[in-house]
Amino acid sequence: MPRVPFYQEGNTVYSADTCSRVTEAAEHGDVLLKSFARGQYPGQPIPKDSLAGLRTVGFWSAVTEQHWGLDWHRNEGIEITFLLSGKNRYETGTGSWELQVGDMAVCPPWQIHRIGNPNISVGTLMWFIIDTKIRRSQQQPKLPSWIILSDKDKNKLIRHLLYSSSQVVHLSEKFILSWKKLYRILRDAGQECPVSALAITINELLYDFLSVQEMDNKSVSSKELPRSIEMVQTFFQELASIPEQLEHPWTLREMARLCRISPTRFSHCCRQLMNLSPLNVLNQLRVRQAETMIRNEPQKSMTEIAMQCGFTTSQYFATVFKKWTGKTPTEYRNLIVSSEK
Repeated sequence: MPRVPFYQEGNTVYSADTCSRVTEAAEHGDVLLKSFARGQYPGQPIPKDSLAGLRTVGFWSAVTEQHWGLDWHRNEGIEITFLLSGKNRYETGTGSWELQVGDMAVCPPWQIHRIGNPNISVGTLMWFIIDTKIRRSQQQPKLPSWIILSDKDKNKLIRHLLYSSSQVVHLSEKFILSWKKLYRILRDAGQECPVSALAITINELLYDFLSVQEMDNKSVSSKELPRSIEMVQTFFQELASIPEQLEHPWTLREMARLCRISPTRFSHCCRQLMNLSPLNVLNQLRVRQAETMIRNEPQKSMTEIAMQCGFTTSQYFATVFKKWTGKTPTEYRNLIVSSEK
């Protein structure tokens, strides 16, 4: 069994995902999976002496609605995902997006995320993960030597990959062409890993991403914005990973103080990251936790769940819950009960 990478932050240890749900779906014939990988990931092997740090590259294609999803998980490297066809829900600890054709999502190392709402939809999803060797919070990311950008561009690329103001971007047809090229390489490959073709195409994709980010950032004058966004993103990631903190009656001023920025800057960063107000970000996280509790703790009353998730009243809880899920908490619980019969 391959050793699964882990990340340590204080006394907390996170393990990288193994994509077991994707493997099961492919084995059952639910999706077409074409990938090359190393370590714990599914796919044909990447040669040990080639493409160092590339953990997995591939695509799945689903022609029918699926009965599975990729629940909350983490990966040891920078994961870049692209939706070639269909649509899919993509969420991190700090945001939620309905991916459309041409959307590309960037997930930094060890950031919690999931795909599906809750199940995978019809479509083709592509990805690759590059390990940047981050195993502790103070370590600096490193790109492998086969990424042939200049040192200056590599530093820019790392900054954009880790601290981009938007984790999901919509690509123009010019940039989509590189992803289509990668799709054809993977689709037509046999058992042997096409090392040179993958190296060239992934370099093209990374350069394309850098170009898109540099164009977008020409209108951004504040040099402190990336750092501010990083602080806000980390704050909400920690809230999502420690559900007990959601019970706290957070205020905008308190959240901003913990991130060491002004309330105005905190609100601006929330808009940049997730296109939501700070209150809506909080409510979204609280609703996600409430969904988990309703599924896993049927003995608890809705009032208990509401209070433990940080809602001040059951009525407000029901209103917010329906806004984000389309169902009241009771309707959601009844749906779960009926599906288990």
